[in-house]
Amino acid sequence: MSQPSTEDLQQTRAQLIAEINEARSLREDLQRLRGQIAEERREAHGLLKDLHNEIKTARELVPLLTDELFDAEVKKQVDALSKATEDAMRRAVAKVTKSFDDLADTLMGEDRTSRRRGKVPIPDLFKAKAVLDAARTEQQQR
Repeated sequence: MSQPSTEDLQQTRAQLIAEINEARSLREDLQRLRGQIAEERREAHGLLKDLHNEIKTARELVPLLTDELFDAEVKKQVDALSKATEDAMRRAVAKVTKSFDDLADTLMGEDRTSRRRGKVPIPDLFKAKAVLDAARTEQQQR
């Protein structure tokens, strides 16, 4: 085997130096990327922590919001029921009042039906009965 020439050695040496420089460059790139990845990992960890805090806050607020919505719906329905009950009571009172007024008119002979038929009002009947009773008593005493 023959010995490599000086030129071959220099060429090999230049190739090795180029490969070493390339390896150093790759190593620096890897270190830089490693630093970037570490920074992005820290940032992602911080965002994840913030997200967990927001989820916790949301879980605490959901029951409150649900209670508020439930209370609002119950109040709305109770108000609607209250209004409907007031209306029904008002109509019922008016109906009962009208019935009593009609009954009073009938008893007093002031209703239209009794007047049209020529019926004698009940108070007049009582007066007539009292007059007749007085007349009978007077007749019996004679």
